[in-house]
Amino acid sequence: MKHLNPSDLEALALQLDVLKHQVLDELRGNGAQIANGELAGDHEVHSHADVEVERIDEVHFAEIEVDRARLRDIEQAQQRLACGRYGLCVDCGEEIPRDRMLAQPTAIRCAACQTSAESPHRR
Repeated sequence: MKHLNPSDLEALALQLDVLKHQVLDELRGNGAQIANGELAGDHEVHSHADVEVERIDEVHFAEIEVDRARLRDIEQAQQRLACGRYGLCVDCGEEIPRDRMLAQPTAIRCAACQTSAESPHRR
């Protein structure tokens, strides 16, 4: 199992930067829709169409929250990269395999610890 070399770290830093810009662009687009009043926001429900608009708004706001979480994960990965802790599992402290980091640059756990964290029987 080979861990991250300097060129891997450089490529991952670039990948994180690209991901961050994509998420920021999505958030800016969503913010523009809100500012332009494209989302219905608070209004009285008068018809089935109004109910549908409210549902669309709820989905849209949920998408914004997902984007914010993605941005937070990316920024935390960039901080770990800057501090020299990038690619180390937060649970066991072992190196996260190179292939996993290349596939999921915001990963904070090795596959075994991630599986354990997602287990419904986790203690």
